[in-house]
Amino acid sequence: MPAPEAYARENVPRSNARAGAQAFEESEDPTIDRTSRPSFPQRVAKILADEIVERSLRPGERLLEQALAERFGTSRAPIREALYLLDREGLVQRIPRKGAIVKTYTTREIEELYKVRVTLEELALERDCDGSRMVRLSLTALDPVVREMKKSRRKIRRYHELNFVFHKTIIELSHSSALLRLYTQIEGPLDMFLRLSMTTKDVVSKSIEDHERILAAIEKSDAAGASEILRAHEMDGLERALAALRNERSF
Repeated sequence: MPAPEAYARENVPRSNARAGAQAFEESEDPTIDRTSRPSFPQRVAKILADEIVERSLRPGERLLEQALAERFGTSRAPIREALYLLDREGLVQRIPRKGAIVKTYTTREIEELYKVRVTLEELALERDCDGSRMVRLSLTALDPVVREMKKSRRKIRRYHELNFVFHKTIIELSHSSALLRLYTQIEGPLDMFLRLSMTTKDVVSKSIEDHERILAAIEKSDAAGASEILRAHEMDGLERALAALRNERSF
């Protein structure tokens, strides 16, 4: 089954900070084999990333190592590593002699992120539409996601998660390690801006229509047509995200 990681992820809801902290505290049972589990700093980074994406931690907010160490019941070393991971994901900015803050993105940077995303997905679509076998695999992976999106149209948060899965799966289906590596580098901040752009049920209805049209183009092996729909879809999302940010910063 193609792209199992992407489609499986939609079945795992994001946890809030308290639930997340409790989850990794409970996982410290020494009898549990943790060879394939995320490290402690990775789990801390995941909780903080969720809070940044959900705007519980605001752009420009300082992330004090000592305060975070006390919160998570650890020393400053794992916190420092977690902040390093978030810095690499583009969610945190580390400033010499000042420490770490939640990264603030300029309008130009957000526009560039969206353009990079569109370019990567268009390149992936060329592969996904290349021949009947790839088309069949793509439809097999993407169609269930769209069906689930339609069922979740009244649950904005759930819909956002599925929307993210759909676009990540387009990349994973291409089996291009280069595209996947580049996409992974920008998906942290993209997740945040996509959430900002997905705020009303009217937006969701239009989004579902766009995804169905992308699927129809893939079914015809029409990479150019799918890319055209995708680009318009992403630019609409960009405008909504920027509008939400302008409204947010006006308060």
